[in-house]
Amino acid sequence: MKRELGIIGIGNVGSMLLHKFTELDLIKEEDITVANRSPEKLDSLEKKYPALNVFRNNIELAKKCDNIMICVEPLNLPKVLKEIQPHLNENKHIMISTSMVAMKDIERFHSGSVTIFMPTLISMVDGGITIACHNGRVNEAEKEFFESLMGNFSEVKVMGEEDINLSQNMTASFPGFFAEIMLEFVKAASKRSKSVTDEELEHMLLVSLLGASRLLLEKNMSFEETISRVSTKGGITYEGVKVFEKMLPEVFDAALEASTGRYKVITELASKEAAELM
Repeated sequence: MKRELGIIGIGNVGSMLLHKFTELDLIKEEDITVANRSPEKLDSLEKKYPALNVFRNNIELAKKCDNIMICVEPLNLPKVLKEIQPHLNENKHIMISTSMVAMKDIERFHSGSVTIFMPTLISMVDGGITIACHNGRVNEAEKEFFESLMGNFSEVKVMGEEDINLSQNMTASFPGFFAEIMLEFVKAASKRSKSVTDEELEHMLLVSLLGASRLLLEKNMSFEETISRVSTKGGITYEGVKVFEKMLPEVFDAALEASTGRYKVITELASKEAAELM
């Protein structure tokens, strides 16, 4: 399959993907076509990527490209699909960078191959996990195209649509969750610090986190094993761990309930929007 690609939507996700594809020379600049509703953003892209094919509307891109990534907000997706629907056929592979629009609603507009995927900000540094779900019409060549493309800067995990809601909390949402948890940890430590600055506290946490992640992954250590090796009964770590063990389950249950609940609300709103456009 020829490595050509169209990208509709050059926001945070679309621009990150475009950067990785060109930075790693995964797709030639001249084989990428982009369209975006903001003309100012397109003007800046033309300066940064002079060989890029830039279209001022989505329809022209849909006519030209067989591999199309759509990187727009979930509630805008049905309108974009409706707009390009007349130019979609069985040769088009549509890749949607949000899991918050159900496959059945995407298939209202496209009867061909569809891949839903959730990229992660961590891919900016060639890491993280991209969750993906293919419908039954995605052939082996299309799977290989998508998975090898994204696999150059992230780990690709293919799963059923029913598991994506929860799983994205461990992948795409994690940088935000992690940053908030660490921020609150720094605030708590800062109250007790005599002369160590917040920036120094953040740095110590980040370096320790990076080392802890490597330790667990490279030594194949479980969370439980790590706790037992670091936390000696009666020691300072043990006392902190006991507090986390008591208080964190309620916090994480509430956070997951909130995030997965909002996911369902957005999915239902997008489904209603898709139905009204038919």
